Amino acid sequence: MSGELLVVAASAPDFAGLRPHLGERLDGTIRDVPIRTKVLGIGLPVASAAAARGILAVQPCAVVLLGTCGIFPGRSAYRPLDVVVPSRSHLLDVAVLERRAELPTPMQAQAECDAMVSAGLQAAHPRAHAAPIASSLGRIVDDTLATGLHAATGCDGENGELFGVATACTAAQIPFAAVLGVTNLVGSTALKDWSQFQREAVVQAATTLANWLHVGAPGLPHGTPR
Repeated sequence: MSGELLVVAASAPDFAGLRPHLGERLDGTIRDVPIRTKVLGIGLPVASAAAARGILAVQPCAVVLLGTCGIFPGRSAYRPLDVVVPSRSHLLDVAVLERRAELPTPMQAQAECDAMVSAGLQAAHPRAHAAPIASSLGRIVDDTLATGLHAATGCDGENGELFGVATACTAAQIPFAAVLGVTNLVGSTALKDWSQFQREAVVQAATTLANWLHVGAPGLPHGTPR
C-alpha cells in the first residue's frame, strides 16, 4: 500500500474546490500527503467499478469521495451548503422497502466508513454532520416517497455513488470516507435546487478535505506494505 490518498468524484466539476490547492492537474501534495484524483462516472455501478480500478492502480492508503448529497424531508438540522461526512452507506431499493422485492441473502446492503478518518473530516468544517447516507440506482422524485425514506432506512439523505465506492474499498480493505456538500431536499424539486447549490456545495466539501489535510490529516493511516 502506498502513502498516497486517492480522492474520487463522480464528475470533474466535483473537483472544482480542489483546484486552488492542487492546481489544474489535480495531483500534488498537501501537508506532506501525496494526493491522486480520479473521476468515477455517474451512478452506483460505474462508480464501484471505477473505484476498484483506481484502487488497483494507486494502492492508496485511503480513499475519500467528494460530492454532493440530497437530504430526506423532515431532517431540519440541515441547510444548503452544510457538509455531511457519512458514517456508513446503505443500499436503497424502493421495491425492497415496499416489500415487493427482497435482497438475496447474504448480499451486502451496507458498508461502514472509516471512523477515524471520518471523525477528522467532520472536525474540519463548522457545519459538518455525521450521518448514514443511502445510495440508489434511481433519483427519487416523488415527494410522498421521499418523505418516508428517513423512517424507512434510518438514513438522513442520499448520494448515488457512495455505496459503490464504499463496497470497492471494503473489498480491497482500504479505509474509506466521504465528504458531501448538501444541495437539496430529496423529491420533486431536487434537480432545481441541486443546480442552484452544486458549485458552492462541492467547494465546501473540498475545503473540508483541504482543512483536514492542512491540520495533519488526523486518522489517516500511513502507507505500509501489505
